Amino acid sequence: MITTLSNGIRVATERTATSGVATVGVYFGAGSRQDTLATSGAAHNLRNMLLKGTSARSKGQLAEEIESMGGRLSGNTGREQSHISLTVFKGDVRRAINILGDAVSNATIDAAEFEIQKQSIAQDHANNHNEYEYTTLENAHYNSFRDHMMGQPVRGDADNLSNLTVTDL
Repeated sequence: MITTLSNGIRVATERTATSGVATVGVYFGAGSRQDTLATSGAAHNLRNMLLKGTSARSKGQLAEEIESMGGRLSGNTGREQSHISLTVFKGDVRRAINILGDAVSNATIDAAEFEIQKQSIAQDHANNHNEYEYTTLENAHYNSFRDHMMGQPVRGDADNLSNLTVTDL
């Protein structure tokens, strides 16, 4: 069921047979397609940075709050959109919504934390040769859409990574 709130946010809900747990996610239109050659990888890095601290919660506080609920955080960036989600016990759905809302609305993207994130992404690039499915799909997109952002890697161009700034996100 899809409901549109008064602020324009669309909420999709689905009942499942899974007892006791729920997943709450935020999907937003920031995928590699919206990057430029100069900002290649910005969407992927933005999604990774959303839970590194907010104006109300530090990175550690976010991690502690999620862990205290027994929550499982996940996320993904694709070519069209990105998402972050929390799987929690059903009694913690309100807390999960609050955390995700805070992360998306009040993220404090710290430059020092971003440098650490870029090192992690650089390591992912270095390990691409071990990710056969990912590398094959990235190459197929490149060969199909070479001169369009749809053909660029979701994680961004490895050579451009060091040039990305907080402002690019």
